[in-house]
Amino acid sequence: MVEPIRQREWTDEELIAEGFQYYERKKQLVMAARLPNHKAPLRIDYPSETVYAQAGDIIIFDPGMMPMRRLGGYDFWSVKPDVFVNTYRKWDVTGWYPNPQERYLMEHGCQPYFKQAGVWARHLKEPTPIVGLESHDVAIIPPGMWLAIGQRGEPWHIDPQTFSTRYTLANANRA
Repeated sequence: MVEPIRQREWTDEELIAEGFQYYERKKQLVMAARLPNHKAPLRIDYPSETVYAQAGDIIIFDPGMMPMRRLGGYDFWSVKPDVFVNTYRKWDVTGWYPNPQERYLMEHGCQPYFKQAGVWARHLKEPTPIVGLESHDVAIIPPGMWLAIGQRGEPWHIDPQTFSTRYTLANANRA
């Protein structure tokens, strides 16, 4: 079996040699809140793995286009606090006014942010084992998904449609 990709320090040269390219993040509003003790650990099921957000982790919600009746109805993911501080910024669009779904999320403790950091990623052509930051188990990421390396060198995955809505695919390389 192929050795799983794990969190480690990567150089740009190593990432390029492994087939990764750097993709800029599109500026998009997300809503974020710290996971309180009484809701932790929070199980998050992805198609390829299950992760557990811990108390203090930041839960990021995509407000989407339609209001939901519960928080769990929104697309959400967890981010470690230090990664959040280094990669997200407060939403700074002049004249912004929250829509109904953003207001709902704000009523539930969220604040508006955007991810300002890009990502090193590659489109997978074959199943790839990883060990993510929020999981200690090996997850097999299927072909067609994007494998990304986060700010702390951690591997994570994202489906193609979501990747293309969040990252700029043209003019990808920067080294």
